[in-house]
Amino acid sequence: MRALNILVAEDDDQNQAMMKLILIRQGHKVKSAWNGRAALEAVKSEDFDLIFMDVQMPEMDGLETTRQIRKWENNQRHVSIVILTGSVPEKISDEYKKAGADTFLLKPFDIKRIGMLLEIFAGEPAIGQQENLSQLHDNNSMDVPVLDMQDSISRFNNDTKYYLENLQEFLQSMPERLERMDQALKAHNWQSLSTYAHNLKGVAANFGAKQLSILAASLDDLSDHHEFKKSSKIYREIKDNYSMLTEMANKIIAEQSSPSSGHQGGQ
Repeated sequence: MRALNILVAEDDDQNQAMMKLILIRQGHKVKSAWNGRAALEAVKSEDFDLIFMDVQMPEMDGLETTRQIRKWENNQRHVSIVILTGSVPEKISDEYKKAGADTFLLKPFDIKRIGMLLEIFAGEPAIGQQENLSQLHDNNSMDVPVLDMQDSISRFNNDTKYYLENLQEFLQSMPERLERMDQALKAHNWQSLSTYAHNLKGVAANFGAKQLSILAASLDDLSDHHEFKKSSKIYREIKDNYSMLTEMANKIIAEQSSPSSGHQGGQ
C-alpha cells in the first residue's frame, strides 16, 4: 500500500489523537484540522489524498465543509473524503452523498474498517473504487457487535476484572438513564434528551457497547430536529439493545467468575 497524505478534521482531542496514531503507524503522513474552516483552508493550500471529516465541528460542520471543498475543486480535482459519524448508516448515507463525500466511517472507530478503507483509497489506480466502497458497507456497515470487550479492555488497563466491574455499574445505571430519556421524550424536552443521548453514546462506546452507542448517537441527532416519532422508535430500540447487552454481559461475567475459567483478574 502506498503512503497517503491525509488530513484529519476532528475537533475532539482524543479522537484526533487516536486517528492520527492509527494512520501514522500504517505509514501515512497526517495533518490535523480542528474545525471545518481550518480543514477547507488546509485543502486549498496543500494536496491531500484523503480526508477523514468529522460531522460535528465548530465554525463549519463536516457536511458543509465537504460541500465547500467540492465547490472549490470545481470538478478539476477530487480529494477523497470519509465522513466520521456516530449516526446510523441509514441516516448519514444520503447526507454524505449529497454533500459530495465518498463514504463514511462509524464511531467508535474500528481499526480493521479503517485499514480496509485505506487499502481501497491507496489502490493504484482508483478504478472500481466506488464499487469497493459500496461493497464494504453492504457487507459490514450493520455488522456491529452488541458488546466488543476486546476492543475496549485496553481502556481499563487490560484488566478484565476491572472492566467487568465497571461494566456492571454502567448496566445498573441504565434503568435510570432510560427513565430520564423517556420523561424528556414524553415532555418534548429536546435539549435534555439530546444531552442524555449524547452522554450515553460516549459511555457506551467506552465499554464496547457499539450498537448502543450508535443508537444513542442517532437519538441525539433526531432530538436536535425535534422528530418525536423517529425518536420514540430509536428509544425503543435502545431499550431492546440494553436487554441484549445485559444478557450478554451477565453471561461473560458468569464465565469469568466460574472456577474452571482460571481467571485471576488481569488479562
